[in-house]
Amino acid sequence: MKVVQKYVDMAKYVYVVLRNFPKSEKYTMAGDIRAALWEAGSLLNRASDVPNRTRKMAILEKADERLADLRFLVRMGMEMEFVPFAKYENFSKMVAEVGRMLGGWLKTTRSS
Repeated sequence: MKVVQKYVDMAKYVYVVLRNFPKSEKYTMAGDIRAALWEAGSLLNRASDVPNRTRKMAILEKADERLADLRFLVRMGMEMEFVPFAKYENFSKMVAEVGRMLGGWLKTTRSS
């Protein structure tokens, strides 16, 4: 699925950004970002294999929630000056695109 591939591309970028976090945050905020990143990706991957519409909706909604958590955490990293604004801006564009694709997937699943 295209949304899963876009998410993988975004995840790779976030990992590059996390390398620049200070040592004091490597296992706190960076760890929280990694956890949200992996959970959202896992949910998207799982949703692509679920044939049951009701179950797929629940998984996609949970993935959307984790994507919102990820947005918040990276924004906090930028505000705390762990993430340069240019990298945050690039991340924002990527996560917005994934969010639009996920929203379309949710809409399609609801209507079918």
